[in-house]
Amino acid sequence: MKIILHSYTFRGYSIERAFLKAAEYGFDGIELSTVHYKTEDDLIKADKLSKQYQVPIIALDAGTDLLNSERKAASIEKMKWALDMAHQFKIPIINGAIANITGPDWTKFGENGSALVSEEKYQEMALAYQEVATYAQAKNVQIVFEIHMNTPHDTGESTLKLLDAIGSNWVKANPDPGNIYAVTSSEGPLGAVQKVNGQIGFFHAKNCRKSALGYGYDYSYLLENGAIDYYQIVCELVKQGYNGPICIEYCGEGDPAYAAYKDIAYLRSLIADALLTNCLK
Repeated sequence: MKIILHSYTFRGYSIERAFLKAAEYGFDGIELSTVHYKTEDDLIKADKLSKQYQVPIIALDAGTDLLNSERKAASIEKMKWALDMAHQFKIPIINGAIANITGPDWTKFGENGSALVSEEKYQEMALAYQEVATYAQAKNVQIVFEIHMNTPHDTGESTLKLLDAIGSNWVKANPDPGNIYAVTSSEGPLGAVQKVNGQIGFFHAKNCRKSALGYGYDYSYLLENGAIDYYQIVCELVKQGYNGPICIEYCGEGDPAYAAYKDIAYLRSLIADALLTNCLK
């Protein structure tokens, strides 16, 4: 499995620092966050840095807004532009969301997202997204839905529902155990990864814990010391035969370079352990 760096880890820094550290620590590629690109010129700059530091751009962040009737058509066209850019710069994956939806309190993740979307809306979104999936196939770019709080795909089950309704091999799942952990209505990190078995096209890795007072979630934890047991997660991926990229995304406070340095070493050791010991329990 290749290990790549999410540029969102360096959200407070230039994209060049993200590439510099990715190269220094031996990452196999980078996922480009929208905090680091908005225009084609931004992608031209990133492409030059990719070649300079010999760190390929593996994924590009982009999404649609298909629950907003006023923005639906424009968001589909914007997604097609992202697919054009991915094709132009030879970026194989687009990671994103089909929509976002929250109730009165956006922090109560288990009460938002899929909990607020009717079966009729799922079918409407899927039908509209088939146009995007067809365009992705023409551009030879894989789309993945990140399992993320406050989206219609915030659990393994809801993600599968969308994928089945869209019915395209060009749209798959991107489980993120750190996100899933915070969605109380989900199957849990390991359960959700098991749920989307056979439909994983990309994978995110971050860790977290519940805050000290039990309200909210703290993402200032490394992969090795959060609440999620990543050995179990990696073993599940090995069991499923997943051999695609794993993207490390640090969302906490402090120096992101330290987190990236520690996280890639830990994840490398987990993958080696899982493969060499056949996931010995």
